[in-house]
Amino acid sequence: MLLDRLLFNQQTPSVLKKALDFQSQRQLLISSNISNLDTPGYKAMDLDFSSQLRDAIGTGDGLNMKTTNDKHIGPGLSTVQGMQPDVFEEQDPAKSNGNNVNIDKEMMKLAENQIAYNAVTQLLGKRTSTIRAAITEVAQ
Repeated sequence: MLLDRLLFNQQTPSVLKKALDFQSQRQLLISSNISNLDTPGYKAMDLDFSSQLRDAIGTGDGLNMKTTNDKHIGPGLSTVQGMQPDVFEEQDPAKSNGNNVNIDKEMMKLAENQIAYNAVTQLLGKRTSTIRAAITEVAQ
């Protein structure tokens, strides 16, 4: 099962940490959009990191593996650490002052981002409790 592979893969903490970093950056960007709601000429920005995270953790039933040494096989830490979010300008129609911030859309993105952040932190907690239970041999 993919969830088991994610929970026990050595790269999982790095990937989840990077996801939290990206979601934190996105939160700041969305907050900036909201704070510039009435700024003339301001263009709403967003960032995308889901495709990079999918590439890092793999698709389907397996994980993408990268050979880091002829004797070792595993996803490379440098691949995860080198991921950068793709920042892009929203293509929403602009108001008369040139500003294209849509408050309803920004509030929806803010809630979506918070839910994703909470899900990643819960996955990190689940990974830790599962490993702790395996070590202490206590059923969950």
